[in-house]
Amino acid sequence: MDKIKILFLAADPSDCTRLRLGQELRNIREKLQLSKERDKFSLESRESVRPEDLTQAFFDVEPQIIHFSGHGTNIGELCLEDSLGRMQPVSAVALANLFKLVANQVVCVILNACYSTIQAKAIAEHIPYVIGMSQSIGDKAAITFTVGFYKALGAGRLIEDAYKFGCSEIELEGIPENLTPVFYGEVTEAKSKQPKSTFQSFNVEDNLRSEKKIDYSYLRDLLKAGKWQEADDATLNAMLQMARRKKHGWMDIESINKLPHIDLLTIDTLWVKYSKGRFGFSVQKKIYLTCCEKTDRKHMYYIDECWKKFGDTVGWRVNENWIWHSEANFSISAPQGHLPIVFPKFTNPYDQSYMIGMINAYYNSPDAFHISPHSFTLLSRSNF
Repeated sequence: MDKIKILFLAADPSDCTRLRLGQELRNIREKLQLSKERDKFSLESRESVRPEDLTQAFFDVEPQIIHFSGHGTNIGELCLEDSLGRMQPVSAVALANLFKLVANQVVCVILNACYSTIQAKAIAEHIPYVIGMSQSIGDKAAITFTVGFYKALGAGRLIEDAYKFGCSEIELEGIPENLTPVFYGEVTEAKSKQPKSTFQSFNVEDNLRSEKKIDYSYLRDLLKAGKWQEADDATLNAMLQMARRKKHGWMDIESINKLPHIDLLTIDTLWVKYSKGRFGFSVQKKIYLTCCEKTDRKHMYYIDECWKKFGDTVGWRVNENWIWHSEANFSISAPQGHLPIVFPKFTNPYDQSYMIGMINAYYNSPDAFHISPHSFTLLSRSNF
């Protein structure tokens, strides 16, 4: 199992009250090193963080847990540093928009800063577990919460349990701020007497959120086992189930546009994770954008020449002919972006001819879409 990566971010501007952020980082490292699950975590830190440092740290570390320690304002801003080390506020909206971009990897965010519930609530729209502070919190209480939280996390407890242990640690120390930390997330009620571990509750591989109540554990297990063809089938079946188009066997534009963001993000995250970045909708979209410099990620539009170049690159076109589903390469050695495929599984020549005619008429293109009706519509979703 891959390690859970924790990114500790600290900002202590020179024009703010000084904080013991170094002590907090040492405590986190110590509690994790002493824990029974010590080999399952890795911890990296960035200090004197400026706004421009956030994205670079996310790219470098690719964390599942982000822990910010520093200052917050009572109007919902997080205080980072400018180039001179002075306070530079960042709005809750800007933070939420940033975390939306990394929602496929980040599972938990801790904002150990005063008045950070405003930011936490906004971020929780995109991240499963977020902790913020409802009011001003003292240095001692903030550090004490961290100690309790990471002791529990290192013992394999659930995220919400670790939050409760952090609050309990404050209370045990006789500090009257145990109600200041606030938890946002899906509280896991015990459905059996079997103990649950941290990895069962919040690891990326188990972050199987679905707006349509689809169980993605089967898809995850297939991908984890490298059963790419079965996983491709499970992907299409899940999409057809969401769209109520199982009897059709393929997706149309209207249905694709209505597929929930959360579900598509879950599917894409699983494909990207278990293929180690080779497969996934977001991988395919990145390749198309590389093939077509005339469009961009947010306002992506179809260009026949670019789509054909994309098809050649991902192996959906061979010798200038578009392949059918039965001709796909369901192995890890397939070209990058080759999977998943949401092609219809027609083997009857009559059905194939009908589909070719229907799609060609729709797109007014001689051959571009007959093996992947509306695949472009899926990739053009801004979610990826």
